[in-house]
Amino acid sequence: MKPTNFKHRGRFDFSPHRYEIGNPIIQNKALEGNLFLVKLYMLSENEYPAFYQFHLDHFLKQHPNGEEDFFYLVKDIILNRIKHFKRLDPFGGKYASGLENTKLLESFIGYLSTIDQWSKRGPLETMIDEKDAFIERLKEKIKQLEAQLKEFNKYEAGEKIVIAKGELAAFMNLVLQVQELTLPNGHKFVRSQTQSPWYKLIAKYFLHGENQIPIDTARNYFPAQKQDKPAKFIEIAEKDKLFSIKSKEKK
Repeated sequence: MKPTNFKHRGRFDFSPHRYEIGNPIIQNKALEGNLFLVKLYMLSENEYPAFYQFHLDHFLKQHPNGEEDFFYLVKDIILNRIKHFKRLDPFGGKYASGLENTKLLESFIGYLSTIDQWSKRGPLETMIDEKDAFIERLKEKIKQLEAQLKEFNKYEAGEKIVIAKGELAAFMNLVLQVQELTLPNGHKFVRSQTQSPWYKLIAKYFLHGENQIPIDTARNYFPAQKQDKPAKFIEIAEKDKLFSIKSKEKK
């Protein structure tokens, strides 16, 4: 039987040691790195030393001078799995569980650093590792931003709605009327806590003739406080009040 790096539970052993890994029925010891991680996820931080020592003792029975080899074996398994989780799509179904497992693995790496007797890392190696970690974080951030941009672009219109040239004030008057409409039950027909959604909507999705509508121009039709209008507030002249929105009379 090929020796294993970690202590596996016996076949049909339904009362294994708490730290043994594997399944009592289906056993694939070639995947023991995965099985080691599965068991690790179940443990609290205060069990890390005992768990590590349990499997180290098993490893040393086969490799009496292999304490350093075992340390790096375990560390590589942990680091590779952290890298795997950090490459997951942040909008994918496995991202949340991967993030949680990453925290556990990083906690175990913290434990390993307390027993590391072999690392001989110079300033250059440390700097390279820090640079690599920074690049990985940037890649993850770019991936998130690309996903957000893709989602944002779903709501981008291919063209803008054109308000007839010279009739911007008449259009604004209609929008202001819409804000004041009430339903038969007395509730507001439409509402917002601030005026910014209105003027931003108009500046983004409408043209005045062939011209863009500057956001500052649109804002001047919608004062934050209707009773305290700013100096640049645009008052709509009576000649521009071309339309009147009225509720339908009940028969």
